[in-house]
Amino acid sequence: MKKIIISILFIVPTLVFSQKSAGKLSRTDDLSKIIESLAKDYETNSFVIYDKVLSDDAVVYINNTKMDGKTVKAAFKQHHTIFNDIKISETYSHTNYFSDGEVWTNNWFVWNGTGNKTGIRYSNKAHFDFKWENGVVVQLQCYFDPTGLNMELAAK
Repeated sequence: MKKIIISILFIVPTLVFSQKSAGKLSRTDDLSKIIESLAKDYETNSFVIYDKVLSDDAVVYINNTKMDGKTVKAAFKQHHTIFNDIKISETYSHTNYFSDGEVWTNNWFVWNGTGNKTGIRYSNKAHFDFKWENGVVVQLQCYFDPTGLNMELAAK
């Protein structure tokens, strides 16, 4: 038993101190704040911040459908013709500064909007990941349930 305890005392510190850092995470950095400000930019259909930070040729995945930044910005603007009273709530963002140099901001939020055709109020949790290079987003991954959008587009 004594040998086991002594072995543990030597092995555990070695394992702990030999771990390399994957990077750092921040909630209060400028990039996280920029992503948080996208909510108001989207809600008001302004897209001033989106136009500044999302590259037109960014690689964007909307639930595994690949497109570019320019197309996505136009699609997001189109939401305001399909829905009214769009609100973003429960936002949380943090930026990962990885040791290999990659920088990603992760953003979670709840999207709410009322369908113009059906009058149904939708609430949808979403998760977006933003990859940064030289101060602009070059890749965006968006995950959300498209059911409400599809219902509004199908409504007559």
